Amino acid sequence: MGWGIFNLLADVLFPSYCAVCGKVLIGKDNYAVACGNCWNEHFKAYKGVKCLICGHPVEKLPGSGNLCKRCLESGRRFYFEGVDFFGIYEGLIEYAIHELKFEKNLPVARFIGREISKHLKSFATKNRVDVITFVPVSEERKKERGYDQCEEILKATGVNFKKLLEKTVETERQATLEFFRRKENIKECFEVIQNVKGKRILLFDDVFTTGATANEAAKTLKEAGAKKVFVFTVAYTILKKE
Repeated sequence: MGWGIFNLLADVLFPSYCAVCGKVLIGKDNYAVACGNCWNEHFKAYKGVKCLICGHPVEKLPGSGNLCKRCLESGRRFYFEGVDFFGIYEGLIEYAIHELKFEKNLPVARFIGREISKHLKSFATKNRVDVITFVPVSEERKKERGYDQCEEILKATGVNFKKLLEKTVETERQATLEFFRRKENIKECFEVIQNVKGKRILLFDDVFTTGATANEAAKTLKEAGAKKVFVFTVAYTILKKE
């Protein structure tokens, strides 16, 4: 029995449904969490102006020019040189990432990776990166989940990448913590496992919220000799206007 027939039979015997319209997902119209029409309509790239420092959509937290309010007023800086993302962490994008990270819906990684591929490659080319890597989960978390979601998404983008970091400390889930606790929670939890001296690195993660995780990973890479670090994520969490 061919693999395509096997998948079709599985869809019929164990149906799943579109998270948006409720349609039964079957065959080529099965995007793991949505039907093709809903996926194309709702899993979309954000095209507005992004803050030059933290990447936050400026229209969602207005500051001045290409700076969001928080960066403009605080003057904050990060260890990475730039950040970009595919879409806003809401709706279908949020649901798809949640399914991949917490519901062990591994097939959705293929569709996420395929969707963000062009944007990721463009950002890497623009910043002349030497190597693409990802923010890893701990071995304990990987064993529990069965995979590292960022690694699986990258596989589906078709880019060449290397694992440069290990997460050596099992931390509390960042999503469960208040913003002010996230920086301390993630402190000194990464370790560089390959030579990065003089390299321009693109660091990939699934979601950017406060930037604490990406910043700590970038700091670790910089301390090991990386020349520049750029961050790209699937989604960006919008902060409330202050």
